[in-house]
Amino acid sequence: MSQNLNHSLSPNQTCKVETSHADVDTWRILKKAMKTGLSDRGIIIGDDEASLITRFMLEQVEGSGLRLVPIKPNSHMQLAMRHALDQGKRMSIAWVKQCTKQRWRYQAAIDAAPSWRRGYELDQKMRPQQPEG
Repeated sequence: MSQNLNHSLSPNQTCKVETSHADVDTWRILKKAMKTGLSDRGIIIGDDEASLITRFMLEQVEGSGLRLVPIKPNSHMQLAMRHALDQGKRMSIAWVKQCTKQRWRYQAAIDAAPSWRRGYELDQKMRPQQPEG
């Protein structure tokens, strides 16, 4: 039985919603991993502390020039790679080396990867605000 795997999402579809879910999921996975790692060592922390510690750790990772991206590209990243060489998104030169094309595709995938920062911000907005005092 043959499956058509060449379907593509149009830019007007729910890519933004899919991206925001991926962002929040990525953030929650990272926060849970941090919280679990600390609890395995006998350090029990609440959600607010886990968020702050995870955010600090990820800012340090990014500050050193590294970026967290999924091992397997999601559909949004694959779409970005397919559109990386579209006429309007590349320089106006007729011929480009293969390694340059690969670099553009790779950069497009990284730029389209889920963002822990957006996930953190969305997660903070979704959390019920507790009164201070």
